[in-house]
Amino acid sequence: DMNYKVGVTGAPVVLENTIGYLEAEVIDSLDAGTHTVFIGRMVDAEIIKDGEPMTYAHYHEIKKGTAPKTAPTYIKEENQKKVSKMGKYRCTICEYVYDPEKGDPDSGIKPGTLFEELPDGWVCPVCGVGKDKFEKEE
Repeated sequence: DMNYKVGVTGAPVVLENTIGYLEAEVIDSLDAGTHTVFIGRMVDAEIIKDGEPMTYAHYHEIKKGTAPKTAPTYIKEENQKKVSKMGKYRCTICEYVYDPEKGDPDSGIKPGTLFEELPDGWVCPVCGVGKDKFEKEE
């Protein structure tokens, strides 16, 4: 049994293990090539309790969330240590960060691929600009 309530849009809002929620009515969607961006009108939001949100980084670093061996994003443990020393690059247009540890599986770039090894035609998966619009992170 899960603790939830029915939201303004009729969607279930899970209340267990959460510090808050946002609810939106989808009003449009955009095909971004590698993913779909949904545009929504906020209809409700609530802070349920104080706490630290579990971000994607927290999930991987603290909770040790990893991809299964059969997943295209799977990285062998020994490769992770080597890849973590590789530099990340940030898009100067949209702030997307290319992380060689993760690669860009949606664009066919395998984990462990250095930024310098990306094909010339590779573009930012968020805004579509070329590699020349990226800067190395310090």
